[in-house]
Amino acid sequence: MNYQDFESAWYLGLIITSFVVIALIGCWIAMKRVRQLWSSGDQMSAWLTIGAGAFTMVFLLGLCVALLVELVVLGSG
Repeated sequence: MNYQDFESAWYLGLIITSFVVIALIGCWIAMKRVRQLWSSGDQMSAWLTIGAGAFTMVFLLGLCVALLVELVVLGSG
């Protein structure tokens, strides 16, 4: 293992961490909006927002898993 391997792993770790942080902050903001929609009586928009948020979270989770798998595959040989 040389310095270039550590440097690319460090940058990839920063990218994955930023994806997770962005996803969590976005989910928190979206759920605040869902609570406002639900309390105002607009349940359909609330359900659509929940569905879109869940899809986005699964998509970002898939990206993070793909990046981690790439890191493991590149690191193993």
